[in-house]
Amino acid sequence: MRADTSRQCCDCGAAAAAAAAPRRLTVLTYAHFVIFRRTKPDPQSAVADQPPTLAEDIDIGPLLDAFGQILTAYSQGAFDLPGRPASVVVDELEAWRLHAVLGLPVAGHEQPAFRERSFSGAARAFAEARRVEKQLAESALTDLRECLWACVNRVHVAVQADIEADSATATQMKRVQQAIQGLETGAVKDEVLQAISTIEHISRTRRDQQTASFTQLAERINVLVTELEVVRRESETDVLTGLGNRKRFEVAIERALHLHAISRTPLSLLIMDLDGLKQINDSLGHPAGDMVLARFATNLSKVFLNDTDELCRIGGDEFIALLPGTTLELAERLANRLVENVAAMAPLAGSDGPRIGVCVGYSEVRTGEGLASWMARTDAALYEAKARGRGRAMAA
Repeated sequence: MRADTSRQCCDCGAAAAAAAAPRRLTVLTYAHFVIFRRTKPDPQSAVADQPPTLAEDIDIGPLLDAFGQILTAYSQGAFDLPGRPASVVVDELEAWRLHAVLGLPVAGHEQPAFRERSFSGAARAFAEARRVEKQLAESALTDLRECLWACVNRVHVAVQADIEADSATATQMKRVQQAIQGLETGAVKDEVLQAISTIEHISRTRRDQQTASFTQLAERINVLVTELEVVRRESETDVLTGLGNRKRFEVAIERALHLHAISRTPLSLLIMDLDGLKQINDSLGHPAGDMVLARFATNLSKVFLNDTDELCRIGGDEFIALLPGTTLELAERLANRLVENVAAMAPLAGSDGPRIGVCVGYSEVRTGEGLASWMARTDAALYEAKARGRGRAMAA
């Protein structure tokens, strides 16, 4: 009887395990469907006696929203990196946020199937931005730490030299005092002369050590200043064209206005917008559009030759030239020359390829005029030029 009962229990356990295995597979398949499709399955397709599971209550929407909020919060704290302005980081993370939340495609990346997301791509973009920022922060901290230790080392050397000098001076003076107390005039003279010689030697040694320490410290500071200047220039340079970026322009125009208020010398501004770049991007691809932007930047450098001219790219196809010492008449001649040079640029895909043009709004700052008013006036001239057709320059 015991053997039969045991056999029956084993049979029942095996049957239960066999029945539970397909049920667990069904539950996992159902959870995968709910999480990644964001839709509830047809109740008729579920196993009739399947118990409620946690997967039935999970909605991927809040997870996507939270992920998007993380990308947004991180991009708000972006800053300029060597060769990678903050605006580029913000645009890239925003593109991945829209892709993760809404499924919008990301330029330069293959679009997954409908309603699917490339979360790995978004994660890689986030991780890469964080990695570059971490490297920059570590490099800056390392330089600062080395500079501080150099200062500490120089101070230590100076203090140690003072201690040794004080000790040697004290010893020599003690010998002079002993000679004086002994009333031996010859010995007194010898000890005094020896003391003077020792103190002079100590003074020269200390001066030489201080000079060497200051020289080493100055050299290290010069290196740091050079490195910081390189980083500053990289942060203010547009990587594609080699011109200044928006940050560089904002600093330059504020300084130029301050100098103008003092010197009253002419100061002109040109705002330029390329025509036909979108057509080139659509027909030949973004690499061709980037090539056009680089060629246009070369044209700018050939037209605006003064060392004080500030040439900047402040947007996708928007450029600015800030011209200290330039009157409105000269700015007009330069703007028209630029329009002619751009019109003569050879198309990228042969004689039948798409061409570009440039519209220019230009103006000279008025006495007492603020930055916002001057920019708005020049920008209005640009829009008037664009309204009249491709390849025009209008004064404000």
